[in-house]
Amino acid sequence: QAYNCLIHFYKRRLMNIFQMFAPQADNDQISTSSLEFSSSDDESLSPDKYSQMECLYKFRMFHFKEVGPFLTGDKPKPRSGHRIVHYKGRIYSFGGYNPAIEDDDPELQDDEFWQESKPLFKELWELNLTTAQWTKCLMKGDIPEQLASHTAVSHPLDPGVMLIYGGTGAPFGLTTSNTVIACHLDTQEFKKIVTQEGDGHPMALYGQAVVTDSKGLFFTVGGTSGFHYFMDVNMLDLSCSPPVWTSLYRLSGARDEPEPRYRHELCLWDSKLYVLGGGTSFSADRFEDLATFDIKERRWFYTRTKADQQATIDNSDDGYPEARRCHSTAQIADQVWVFGGYDGDDVFGDAWKLDLSTLQWSRLKMELPLPVYFHAMTVSAEGKMVMFGGVDDIELNTRTSRVFSAWLAVPSLRSMAWEAVCHYQPGISSVPPTMLLEEGVPKDCVDMLSSNTTNQAVWG
Repeated sequence: QAYNCLIHFYKRRLMNIFQMFAPQADNDQISTSSLEFSSSDDESLSPDKYSQMECLYKFRMFHFKEVGPFLTGDKPKPRSGHRIVHYKGRIYSFGGYNPAIEDDDPELQDDEFWQESKPLFKELWELNLTTAQWTKCLMKGDIPEQLASHTAVSHPLDPGVMLIYGGTGAPFGLTTSNTVIACHLDTQEFKKIVTQEGDGHPMALYGQAVVTDSKGLFFTVGGTSGFHYFMDVNMLDLSCSPPVWTSLYRLSGARDEPEPRYRHELCLWDSKLYVLGGGTSFSADRFEDLATFDIKERRWFYTRTKADQQATIDNSDDGYPEARRCHSTAQIADQVWVFGGYDGDDVFGDAWKLDLSTLQWSRLKMELPLPVYFHAMTVSAEGKMVMFGGVDDIELNTRTSRVFSAWLAVPSLRSMAWEAVCHYQPGISSVPPTMLLEEGVPKDCVDMLSSNTTNQAVWG
């Protein structure tokens, strides 16, 4: 009963807002029956009750939607090797690489860093997912020089901070990093995190993988110097002041140690680090037996996973993801998704889910709209996955700047209601905030219609 009341409340609230914005001729056609919620990709849409709308809003899980297109103004160049994080309805992208961009590209002539950083991008971009507007941020502070194959995650104790770690400059491997940089997203200020002196500091590498926990622990595994590959495990305790590095493991040739690698991904569950894929410039690692590091016991072993028995020869050889590196992952609790990647010959456009509580793999019906590798991915606290950029053609060595999103979990009804409002009123950002507030739109939703950056150049 309480759930039905909540649905009724949001439907009535949506009705009021729709009637405020919809053309007068359509007001009489609006009904709460227009608000449909679905997790199926196969349901057909009912006839459109809006003469001026393409379709009714439907909530769909595991359904890719392109953000944009960005038809006007400036936007990030196509890129690979960058990283993104999610914060307050926006994604933030740092770094990237594209050797096809001309030195004298007219759109980069006003970029103060391009002539020194090319073919790498020394840039921080904000994408408002509600308005589909890109904002190029004006950075300040200790901006990293290592702009490709670094890592970026939200600070586990301060989500308004993006932690950038590792990476390489150009040529790859010539300049690498073992410094953690904190980027304060509200001010776009970069600050080097000064850590306690000790012997637990990791090597300067790129292509490593990182994951954090809710207590403020930051784990990093593997990576390459550009000449050699590693599988060391290090931990940074961000709850300490100053933060402290601890070396948890260095490869010694012991039994069950995994192959060194780079461009793998990590997930954390039940005090264990699971390594997903990765490889070297000439190899890619498989997914049947996952290299697993027990944090408490500080030892490596392999975890056998279960094949998807429903997979067919058309979408999987053996019920497991094919070996790959340069893919992306998203984790929500004990569920982990793997998207895209590359094995040295093929670019993948498939999507897989691993249930860490049962170790069961499932091949999803959803396919990436664009097979890519070296792309960037993040997921919001409510389960919205966002994917940006990547290499989309091996032979032509081209990159994309397209952005896609998909729900991997059911968000709050409030988030669905706001998504529906924005669906029916794509120009809602042009409505004065005072009017929206007067009509009952929550302030945090109104705030999502503006840029979160300060002293910025706004495009799009």
